[in-house]
Amino acid sequence: MNKPLLVTLILTAVLIVLAVAFTLVSCRNGNKPGPGEDPGANEEPEKPKDVRLYQLAPEQNSLMMSYVIVTPNNKVVVFDGGIAGQGKDAPPYLPAAIRAILGLPQDGYFEIEAWFLTHGHDDHMGEIGKMTLAYTAESNYKINNIYFYFPDFGVEWKSQAGANDYSLEAVENMKKGLDNYYSICGFNGLAYADIPESEWKAPEGSENYYYNLINGAVVNRERVDAGLVIEVDGVKFNVLQTWQKSCTNVNSTSTVVRMVYGDHSVLFLGDSYTDNSNKLVRKYGDELKSEYVQMGHHGQHGPNEKFYKKIEAEKSIRLWPTPIWVWKVYKATNNIATDETRGWLGLPEDFNEFEKQGLLDTGRDFVSGLYGIYPADPTQVSDWNKDVLAKQLVAVFEYVEPAPEQEQETPEATAAPESSAGEAPQE
Repeated sequence: MNKPLLVTLILTAVLIVLAVAFTLVSCRNGNKPGPGEDPGANEEPEKPKDVRLYQLAPEQNSLMMSYVIVTPNNKVVVFDGGIAGQGKDAPPYLPAAIRAILGLPQDGYFEIEAWFLTHGHDDHMGEIGKMTLAYTAESNYKINNIYFYFPDFGVEWKSQAGANDYSLEAVENMKKGLDNYYSICGFNGLAYADIPESEWKAPEGSENYYYNLINGAVVNRERVDAGLVIEVDGVKFNVLQTWQKSCTNVNSTSTVVRMVYGDHSVLFLGDSYTDNSNKLVRKYGDELKSEYVQMGHHGQHGPNEKFYKKIEAEKSIRLWPTPIWVWKVYKATNNIATDETRGWLGLPEDFNEFEKQGLLDTGRDFVSGLYGIYPADPTQVSDWNKDVLAKQLVAVFEYVEPAPEQEQETPEATAAPESSAGEAPQE
């Protein structure tokens, strides 16, 4: 073979090898753009994620208030979560519900970024005691921030309603539960609270240490007056009111929070009573008007007509964390006033008439006792199926593009309070 022919054959073989290699790389990379090309030209744009709000109820009979909010980046925020009645002594339902909401398996790992507790009744805060008391290293979830401000029930503060006006057993479970939880997970501070690292570890032999450490650490009156805003993934939680010594009962100690995301707003009243709701109106007035309103004290014996008129609740979308027996019992027979409250809103007082008129289908009222479908076993992710969750999904707020990040000094409202945690504010 002559030399020129040999060189030609070698060059041809090299070119074939390079061509094959290029083809394989191209297949592997798909339509990956080259230099100077638009990287998004051949890709589907990622769909923005909305904020979802669930009003949870494992069944229709238990008194409870439980809200789960999922932010654009799948961070979880919980309001209360507790359950009383037939669910009071049942195993925790919330881990399974959250896993189902996030699309996780039965043992999937999740985190609760923020957990707000309104007040010390077991139908509101009992679940956190259950979950933390039963917590083990295998529980496979974490609670990053817990926000609450409870009086020292039965000691520092007693309500005019008497000594039995609080769920002392549930509060004690929460105290023990927090000690158990943080002994396993470790305490890593609390967002928006200046708790020095030297206090993060409980002293040897101490009891109720973490409950006392974080109770009121960020939601005391000084911070509220400064306009405390707790922000999670672009969703803002404005703390409007906490307890005061003049509160007439445990319900009126409810911490009130207004959630804001873009143009959307939700007013969480907990079990607000007439006295603390009147203070809200005096302080905030029209600022309380919200797109969604959680009806105080399950829609009965809570804020009065004047309050609901002032905040124009008849124009809002109403969230009723209300079991079937509270929804259907008349004030005249059992001093329960859901019928009266419906009347204030321009709705039929007769619950039969409410359903006959198809008012459950208007999207203006979500009643937890009337969902019609509930998980057979609320501790199982599979039973929180898409049909159950669809009924309990009460709001979807469209994605809001975050503002460009700017370096700012921490506002005064997020500075640590000078008063100690748990110190009762004076009127």
